[in-house]
Amino acid sequence: MDRYLVISSDGHAGLPPERYRDYVDSRYHAAFDERVKIEVRQRLEFEKHFLIHDFNTKWRAKAGEGLDGAWDGTIRDRVLDRDGVAAEVLFPDGVTERNAPPFGADIGLRPSAANAELQWVGARAHNRWMAEFCRDNPLRRIGLAIVPALYDIEETLKEIRWARDNGLKGVFFPALTDGFAMYNDRKYYPVWELLQDLDMPLHFHSGAAPAFDITQPGWIGTYLCEYAFWLTRPLWSLTFGGVFELYPKLKVAFTEAGGEFWFPWIIELMDVRASAKHTSGKLGDYRTNMTMKPSEYFARHVWIGCSALPDNETTESYYKIGIDRILWGTDYPHPEGTWPNTHEKMMESLGGLPEADIGKMLGGNALSVYDVDARALNALAAKIGPLKAPFVKRAA
Repeated sequence: MDRYLVISSDGHAGLPPERYRDYVDSRYHAAFDERVKIEVRQRLEFEKHFLIHDFNTKWRAKAGEGLDGAWDGTIRDRVLDRDGVAAEVLFPDGVTERNAPPFGADIGLRPSAANAELQWVGARAHNRWMAEFCRDNPLRRIGLAIVPALYDIEETLKEIRWARDNGLKGVFFPALTDGFAMYNDRKYYPVWELLQDLDMPLHFHSGAAPAFDITQPGWIGTYLCEYAFWLTRPLWSLTFGGVFELYPKLKVAFTEAGGEFWFPWIIELMDVRASAKHTSGKLGDYRTNMTMKPSEYFARHVWIGCSALPDNETTESYYKIGIDRILWGTDYPHPEGTWPNTHEKMMESLGGLPEADIGKMLGGNALSVYDVDARALNALAAKIGPLKAPFVKRAA
């Protein structure tokens, strides 16, 4: 085939906030009506301090109807065709976007005992819609179920089974666990076993962080320096907690962490901390539940969803992570992603690399992570995928 198969590891989809009402159980409608007004106001406030209102206004005017692809499948498919993307993994949106699920069950899900019941309501509303959205085009949409897994293991298991039965291909868990058991806790063992048995990949996505006072100067710089830390924390608890040792077929993806510079360092750090060092001897033996180095578990269990990879000058980091661990992502329809200049961004990031390596990162690796129809996707890619020749020419 003279074109690449592209499976984006990072897409976002969701309804305009008020439209989630149709997917919320009726007994929660009064709470929904009250909360949606608050969340819309919060989003506008965040725009002023987080993404900057002027930037968003200009971006939305330029993007036009393409932004409606967050919930309109016809528009979304047209965008994918133009970008050369055959299929994509679909996460929810966040509070800074216009299509976030209700009750805080969004990409930045922050644990809260007081809000646990309503977070489940919001998550299930989104999951119901997402299953419906994916049924409209099951070949191209790899939908993820939001699962607020920290609160109730039986409800978590129930939602995972529901997601699988309704065509969703993976789950999204909160990265933040503050106030609740981390993912090394034995109570989660039935969850890991079920995900492994159902071949449902587990996902974490950047966005969540402890609360900031967004009215004070400098908070955004702090957030940008540490958001990857909060995203990656589950990796450490899963690795050192022996979860990967006990569940050798569990698949985990970490998406939009600045993976091209962050994860080479993280892999090295984990191996250093797991090795016998004079400085850590007094902490005791915390490695008896691992028979391999952390980097070896990483190479077996973990994939990195890299959205909008940087230019070709940093390709060394791809190889430090492992070419077969990287999943390309467009981050559509977010302004920090590649759309509507995806072909150009692909060329900047990957042009000149070996054809086989490009093929793995753009789509081949995803075939080993997700339960998709590879033959049908390759047939589609033969029509819309980016041509290979321009990537080769860049090397010359």
